[in-house]
Amino acid sequence: MRLKRTQVRPNVDDLTASEARYLQDHFAEFAGEVLVHHKPILWERIRELQVVKAPRISGLSGLIVRYLIHGDERYHVGIYYDDYEAVLPNVTLNTARYVVQSIAYYAPGPIHYIGPEDLSPVIDD
Repeated sequence: MRLKRTQVRPNVDDLTASEARYLQDHFAEFAGEVLVHHKPILWERIRELQVVKAPRISGLSGLIVRYLIHGDERYHVGIYYDDYEAVLPNVTLNTARYVVQSIAYYAPGPIHYIGPEDLSPVIDD
């Protein structure tokens, strides 16, 4: 699958306050590049994007972390560019959606995508 380029930027108002704060600290998009953990990545260098469910420890401790600390499922977003990767770990599904939609909006070319299909429009290869 490839991300389909979108014509509308995702709206930061669709995020909760903690999601917006996390993205403000770890992800910032601009016309020529995206900053992930304050490291610049040129849009045209991004070749793949992956969104995977974050694993949790089984048993009581895993349940406590998942439902009492985080409150829901968490995801890792991997951005692959050149020979490197940048990962946004343990984000909410809503945060992952914002990141995927931002990349679909700004990226100048096709990007291979692995992850839930309902986060942003995709094109089958």
